[in-house]
Amino acid sequence: MFYKIVRFIFAWIFRIVYRIHTSGVENIPNEGACIIAPNHISAIDPIILGVIERRQIRFLAKAELFRIPILRGIIKALGAFPVNRDAGDITAIKHTLEVLDGGELLCVFPQGTRCPSTPVRETLPKLKSGVGFMTLRAHAPVVPVYFKTKSNKLRLFGRTDVIFGKMIPADEFAKFNGRTKYADASTLIFDRICELEESARAGA
Repeated sequence: MFYKIVRFIFAWIFRIVYRIHTSGVENIPNEGACIIAPNHISAIDPIILGVIERRQIRFLAKAELFRIPILRGIIKALGAFPVNRDAGDITAIKHTLEVLDGGELLCVFPQGTRCPSTPVRETLPKLKSGVGFMTLRAHAPVVPVYFKTKSNKLRLFGRTDVIFGKMIPADEFAKFNGRTKYADASTLIFDRICELEESARAGA
């Protein structure tokens, strides 16, 4: 109930303040596990996704945020769980797999960190293998997402286009094997995000 109330309030505020326009939301399945994989341009990207999609989206948040008592309660209620980004966080990894095994939506940023003011393709060196790992281990489909804004930076009262690409079926990742399979899966997802960017920019 708390999630629904907060989402209702934020939906109106964010759609006005960030002038949110969407396309392809129907590509997110109505039920079952799925990974939402967007480019990452701001700290509030997860909130924007949350006000767009009616199904609750779970996401990882840096552990530091959970050390703030009031904030900890709020972000936990909104579906976040902590991850230690400076080391391999086994607990967070297990939690993500549990979320997917439970048939929920999980947001994972392939870049692993915010990359504002930079075209997505140029952030390839920041690409992490985590999203590929989760996809293969959970056998989950992936919906790539592209946040289109002026200069790839979120601005108050600036237009924000959130473009959801076609779902990548879990079986499409079955071709990857060997030591590089997680990195290869992540690269495939990253390429689909880049394709959304290139298409959106070409049509601008």
